[in-house]
Amino acid sequence: MKILLGSILTLAMIIIGIYIYKTQKEKHSMVRTVGRTLVIGLFIVLCNLVTLLTRYEWVCLAAYSLYFVASCWLVYYLLRFSLEYIGRRFEDYVKRKLMLLLLFADSLFVILNNVFGHMFRLKSVVLFGGEQFYELEITWCFYIHYAIVLCLVVFSLITLFYGSFTAPTFYRKKYLTIAIITTAITILNIITVSSAIDVSVAGYVVEAISIYYCAFVYTPQKLLQSTLLQVTQDMSIAVFVLDAEGRRLYSNGFAESLLVEENPYVNAEGEPLEKWCSRKYREVGEFCEEQAFSRGEDEVDLRIQLQQIRDKNNQAQGGYFVLQDRTQEIKDLKQEQYKATHDSLTGLYNKDYFCEEARRYLDKYPELEFLVICTDIKEFKIINDSFGMPMGDAVLKNAARLIKEEVNGAVVTGRIGSDVFAMLMPKKNFKEEFFTELKNEDFLRGVEKSIAFPVVTHVGVFEVLERDLPVSVMCDRARMAIHTIKDDYHKRIAYYDEKLREGILKEQEFVRDFDQALQTGQIKMFLQPQTTVDGTLLGTEALVRWEHLEKGWIGPGEFIPVFEKNGLISDIDRYIWEQACKQLKTWKEQGREDIYISVNISPRDFYFLNVYQTFMELVEKYEIAPKNLKLEITETAIVMDFNRQMELITRLRRNGFVVEMDDFGSGYSSLNMLKDLHVDILKIDMAFLNKAKDEERSKKILQMVIGLSKQLGMPVITEGVENEEQVSFLSEIGCEMFQGYYFAKPMSLEEFERIYM
Repeated sequence: MKILLGSILTLAMIIIGIYIYKTQKEKHSMVRTVGRTLVIGLFIVLCNLVTLLTRYEWVCLAAYSLYFVASCWLVYYLLRFSLEYIGRRFEDYVKRKLMLLLLFADSLFVILNNVFGHMFRLKSVVLFGGEQFYELEITWCFYIHYAIVLCLVVFSLITLFYGSFTAPTFYRKKYLTIAIITTAITILNIITVSSAIDVSVAGYVVEAISIYYCAFVYTPQKLLQSTLLQVTQDMSIAVFVLDAEGRRLYSNGFAESLLVEENPYVNAEGEPLEKWCSRKYREVGEFCEEQAFSRGEDEVDLRIQLQQIRDKNNQAQGGYFVLQDRTQEIKDLKQEQYKATHDSLTGLYNKDYFCEEARRYLDKYPELEFLVICTDIKEFKIINDSFGMPMGDAVLKNAARLIKEEVNGAVVTGRIGSDVFAMLMPKKNFKEEFFTELKNEDFLRGVEKSIAFPVVTHVGVFEVLERDLPVSVMCDRARMAIHTIKDDYHKRIAYYDEKLREGILKEQEFVRDFDQALQTGQIKMFLQPQTTVDGTLLGTEALVRWEHLEKGWIGPGEFIPVFEKNGLISDIDRYIWEQACKQLKTWKEQGREDIYISVNISPRDFYFLNVYQTFMELVEKYEIAPKNLKLEITETAIVMDFNRQMELITRLRRNGFVVEMDDFGSGYSSLNMLKDLHVDILKIDMAFLNKAKDEERSKKILQMVIGLSKQLGMPVITEGVENEEQVSFLSEIGCEMFQGYYFAKPMSLEEFERIYM
């Protein structure tokens, strides 16, 4: 009996071996998976043969262990085959590393049974006329291994049955055949798992034949016959046929010349033509598009069309490609496209095409870290105006040449503005020294006439962390970084960092919340008293604070610069002016017309508001004395348009307003300006002393200014007074009005009235 069974198993091994040999001759992507599946099947049959014929218990035990290890790896490769067979990638459905770790652990678990006997032991039995066999005595640990195997088998069967029910009619038989055979083997294995003779082993032979025949013989031949009925053999264009999984079955002569495997045509990314077609076939389905491929110096532009072949249920069962050579036609078309996508002066991409190409690179290489770099030639307009546009064009051409030839690693370059260039570059390729070491002669190479003007390039760098941002926004942020060093001749490079980003986001939040803040009373008027040296109240200055609904109290230093930049400061000023007038009316009704409120006029107010008309309307509306609403105008606002502002100040003073010049000494003030300045009060910030290198010298100047202003009939109020030493010094030199933390901090209206009213 053993001889008969041994002969059958030997024959089975020979049959499987033949199909392993035949598999190696195939040229399909599935060959490796099918080959390994068959080799493991061969090994299983061999182990079964050893367990049948050996007389030694330890040999039989080892053979059984290897049999169970091989069984687990067999179903693993059967699962791989099942997924690949229906056209799916194994890694898309299975965590490969985790699966391999589990299989290696299970294999070790089974092998260790030879030492510990924790899974199974052997029991000698006598069958078939007195011949000795070994049966398994299984422990509960064995079922851990068995569960892993069955899970893989079930997954494979689900995959195959899924393919058999969802595939076109043509493919159902091949999936169903292998699924049924696998099911039968599994059932037989369950029934005979612990018996001395495992009849399921014979099923491996049948499965080996079925897998090979369905994968490499029956289906390809049948599909080829069906397809070739629809393809004309004498076509002068390239034609080749694919099956449902994207494998090539047939190609005509022209197609063969394009699809030579030894020296294939490849696209710009190095992908061979045939592989590209197979991928597009799997991903897209029917399509028609233009693609360029090259082989050495030989370039060809192809119009590639895919036509699917469908069964009666409209399911794809294959397809064929038609390739037309359009090299000359595309060459002419590219000439026109170049003009539309490139800057005519420099040859770099124009702004729109730079953004398009940069986006394509960002999407294509998600694993790379990129920088968007913008360069800006400082005061380029002066070069054009002073030395002529030809000189300016020469500078731009040299800048473009430097970017194209010298900036190694920039994958996309473009001219996105008059003198603004942009680059998309992998972060690893960026070198600061290239930009910092540029010299005038680099920009004037080949120019006959030199210019006595420094050509300075500022560079802004934006690191691409949010890939979903439009490329134009990335460029804007790089240029935003440039603006932080625009007036610096020594610093060449600035980075858009998180701090700058947070500042932008905060600005956007301020602007977004501004209207609601005004409407809901979040913008508050605070008052800081102005007193004599002994603390007697003279009046107060109106300041602004923001009581945000979510962020709490926000100081003016955070939001005022934002609103000064975008012009919203005028809305805040107008609001505070009205609040001050409203409060002055309340105090008037309470009999307190002895207190004034000073309000600030920002430089931008002169552009966005009719300052004179606004104040005249306010004092008329609230019926208050103009002298109780003091107006503080900064020195900067006055010097921007001195004659116009002095005319405005004169008109306001004639109508009873008291005008203060704020921050005197912080900007451009001079004795000459003081001579022509017709204001009522000078306001000096103590920062005048704090910023000085020679404090004693500054004190003498401050003493002189206060003395001179008093002689001119202009009292002085000093703000920013914080300690007793400052009060003493200011009193000695003739200052009589004070404002600062030493006397009182800015406070709410309620607190002010509680303390001073």
